[in-house]
Amino acid sequence: MAKIDPAIIRWRERLLATNNARTARGRIFQHTQVPNIWSEIETDLPGVGTVRVAGKVGQRHELLMEAINFHAIKTRRLENGVLAVLVDMHDLRKTLTGKGKERYGVAGVLKLAKALRQVTVSGQDVPFVDGILNQLIPTSATIPHPIPGRPPRPLWRAEFTACWAAWLDADPVHLHYDPRLLAGIRSGVAAAVTRLILTHRDQPQGGWILDRLIRTVGVEPTRWVRQDVRVDSEAMAAAGVRVIGDRVFLLKHGGVASLPATVASLPGAVGTL
Repeated sequence: MAKIDPAIIRWRERLLATNNARTARGRIFQHTQVPNIWSEIETDLPGVGTVRVAGKVGQRHELLMEAINFHAIKTRRLENGVLAVLVDMHDLRKTLTGKGKERYGVAGVLKLAKALRQVTVSGQDVPFVDGILNQLIPTSATIPHPIPGRPPRPLWRAEFTACWAAWLDADPVHLHYDPRLLAGIRSGVAAAVTRLILTHRDQPQGGWILDRLIRTVGVEPTRWVRQDVRVDSEAMAAAGVRVIGDRVFLLKHGGVASLPATVASLPGAVGTL
């Protein structure tokens, strides 16, 4: 495919949803921050049917995806269906770093992007193979440096595959939250539980049962797993989810921001727990 430079094509201002309900519930991103085990899951891609998603991506990779969407400066849909997003690498690095001690440089961001590029999405009924992220590359477009006297820094272009762009378009539940609030969550299980809860507008009386949420994101609720989640309770609360004892609650400032369809009708809903 020919390279297209953002400096010479027409872009449009467009806000992207930070995430969507199917992605947050589908276990595409494993319950660890950076997994070292290859995983395959089957899920539904609207308009295509059952698909198999294979890769080695976790909650930190999902945070990068959210950061690209959240910090999108401009977007453009290419003729082949690929979604191109113009973004400032500094925003991605800052979001991934959060308030933690670990600092993300460009190399760290690109390492996560490489894992996203290696994910494969293959059809069961319709034969096709695609991925999630085509590339993340610098462009000739620039943005002024916030420090006076420094040269402008280049903007970067992220390209989501046609398959992934269609996936995003088809999901009726778009989530508009600040991913920087999730960066401080240390445990991958706690991050996965938080994202799962943020796909809901309402909650059952008395909240959700913590052990059931942990099982929903794909892990057995051992004593150590529960302890890891509770250690992250303050960071989870900052993102809109509170853990109290063996129950989990959605805070008023959490949950979905736009709801054109019933959340509970989508796969992975936990509103009945």
